[in-house]
Amino acid sequence: MIESPNHSENKRFWKRKKEVRPQEILKAATELFVEQGFSATKVAMVAKKAGVQPGTIYVYYENKEALFKAVIHAAMDPVLQYSNDFLKQYTGSSKNLLFELTHQWWKLMESEACAGIPKLVTAESKNFPDLTRFYMDQVLVHAKRIVEGVLEYGIQKNDFFVENLDISARIMMHSLHEITVYAHSFDSLADEKLDIELYLDQLASFFYKSLSNPHPVDRPLKGPEIQALNTEENHQ
Repeated sequence: MIESPNHSENKRFWKRKKEVRPQEILKAATELFVEQGFSATKVAMVAKKAGVQPGTIYVYYENKEALFKAVIHAAMDPVLQYSNDFLKQYTGSSKNLLFELTHQWWKLMESEACAGIPKLVTAESKNFPDLTRFYMDQVLVHAKRIVEGVLEYGIQKNDFFVENLDISARIMMHSLHEITVYAHSFDSLADEKLDIELYLDQLASFFYKSLSNPHPVDRPLKGPEIQALNTEENHQ
């Protein structure tokens, strides 16, 4: 039996729709979660916005919580992977790396897929602790490791002096995370809009001045030398 041109065209259309359906669902879910919050967003709303039947959602995702986790992965995994790959290949100055870190984080987080995700999770943290813990484990923990890698890069080049790697990485990571939350909440209500580029430059400069090694040498420091410097700094 010979298929009519229209029938063949319809088959190709539905095949294409089936292939792109998960992406359409995630895009719709991201927009609704960010706009209305996790609790107020219903699966039926996501299905309608994605142009599919509600039952189709459950073909790909067990429940709304699984859909939310998929949204987090789809939005944040490329950001973390890009930052991690960039750090592994980087060979420039420690100062420039700090500026790259701050500005790249902002550009990636303000992409269509990510914008509003940190604000969403922060707003829903007390109501949905399991989902918040998922975000912490899948995003914040990995982001902190990337920041630690930036600090370790500067330490190895004897450009940075870091008394506590864990605390220093947390300060930097939370400073970057918080500005994305601010941009999607308070900034829209502020009388004077925040100059994000200036903020990022000042933040990177602040980090660099705070971390700059007061005793630079032309070789990696050894354990006793680091301990001696820590003792000296604590007595000042």
